[in-house]
Amino acid sequence: MNLFPLIKNSPECTALLGTNPVRFFEFGTAPQLETLPYATFQLINGTPYNKLSGPAEADQMTYQIDAWAKTASELKTVANAIRQAIEHDGYIVFFNSGRDDESGLYRSTTRFQSINLR
Repeated sequence: MNLFPLIKNSPECTALLGTNPVRFFEFGTAPQLETLPYATFQLINGTPYNKLSGPAEADQMTYQIDAWAKTASELKTVANAIRQAIEHDGYIVFFNSGRDDESGLYRSTTRFQSINLR
């Protein structure tokens, strides 16, 4: 699954994360941004649905999405928009938010699972 199209096709997300570019980046590819908010995503775990004969027909994938904003209220709005954009394609298994000591920005972390048929 590619999370980017889900965010890009969400008017609520692009109203907050922009359109050119959509500030939703794969982990490790986000440029040094001065424009906030933005979000990053990464695959953190994949588990095949193994069977006794033949290859697995599906994998359970766990993704982590981190959103960053200047204020707590802006972060909440962004995190909610992202959740609404992705939740029809899987389910949320974890979320939290707080303030990042190093950057001083507000950060939310969401873990999302989906089943990907091969």
